[in-house]
Amino acid sequence: MIPWKKTFYAVLGAEFLAIAGFGTSTPIIPLFLQDLGVWDKSSLNIWVGVVNFASSFSLAFMAPIWGKLADSYGRKSMLLRAMAGGGLIVFLIGFTRSPWQFLTLRVFQGAVAGTISAANVLVAGAVPEEEVGFRLGLLQTGIALGNSLGPLAGGYLAEAFGNRFAFFITSLLLVAAALIVHFWVKDPFISKRREKFGMRSLIPDFRPLAESRTILTLVILAGLIQMGISFVLPVLPLYVQQITNGYKVASTTGLIIGVSALASAVASALASRIASRIGYVRLLFFSFFLAAVFHVPQAFAWSGGFLLVFRTLMAVMLGMAIPLINILLAQNTEKSRQGSIYGLASAMYAMGLAAGPMISAVVAIGAGYKAVFLCAALIMAGSAWLTRRSLRNL
Repeated sequence: MIPWKKTFYAVLGAEFLAIAGFGTSTPIIPLFLQDLGVWDKSSLNIWVGVVNFASSFSLAFMAPIWGKLADSYGRKSMLLRAMAGGGLIVFLIGFTRSPWQFLTLRVFQGAVAGTISAANVLVAGAVPEEEVGFRLGLLQTGIALGNSLGPLAGGYLAEAFGNRFAFFITSLLLVAAALIVHFWVKDPFISKRREKFGMRSLIPDFRPLAESRTILTLVILAGLIQMGISFVLPVLPLYVQQITNGYKVASTTGLIIGVSALASAVASALASRIASRIGYVRLLFFSFFLAAVFHVPQAFAWSGGFLLVFRTLMAVMLGMAIPLINILLAQNTEKSRQGSIYGLASAMYAMGLAAGPMISAVVAIGAGYKAVFLCAALIMAGSAWLTRRSLRNL
């Protein structure tokens, strides 16, 4: 097999396992907090928001640093760090006995992990220029498939063996992913600006944001799309609990997340093909616009099935939007700076993930769960407007 293809498929398989691992414990975070003694509804909403904010904030803080180190010292080592380090910390989460212990380890998890940006930059630098769009789309498909099967399996495993078991499965899958990267991935990137390690190595490079309006817009959109997604996900199990009267909450939530992620995976695989015909920016605009439209009916769901339908339609749109942003970043960035750029994009992804749960917790407490879905629709509509206004010349 051609070396770059071997590297790509190894990264694809490893990232699928890693994301499936993280997804295994996604549906049960609010339920795990209940196991740790947080039962009051308002307190639970706050803790869900704080736990997700803490992990995302630490990821946002560290991502630009990891991105710069990737440009200076190699991309493979950054992916190994994210997978192996994340696996160790999630394993420890399975032994937590209080919400504060859980919160502390989530902070460390966010700081160490960040497999998606590490995989994106490795693939963008390893494959031929003409293959970048298609391969990044396939990578996003693998990520979406992991997001599909992980929550689906996690919900049933949690109901069968308890919520703690899901974290141990997550750890196992992350370690397996790290082993695949270690033995089968070859990083062809050789830094032309390798520097002696020191404090200067840890200072992120923010210059690309000032030098290019396109890069700045794409990085902002990366944050907005994750804010929209994270706005709903933390309260989704509690919303399902409300509309189903508490019947099979974990498995129903896992099914909804899993099926919508599967739809996202299919859309990701098709995104670059469709965009090559109608234009990357045009498809990105319509993806955001229709995602906003499909959010609205979710606020008025009366059953798990109804919610599943519209979250799946929304996921198709966002499944195309995410790889399109990554492709446009790759097309508008020098290879020698892709680590820094994807690190900045990852930081914005994480800031969106951090801000979304905190704001949605306030919205849920003040206006109820329906308002959370309507706010997410507004975020997607704002993203569509920004795309049309700032990227129309691409």
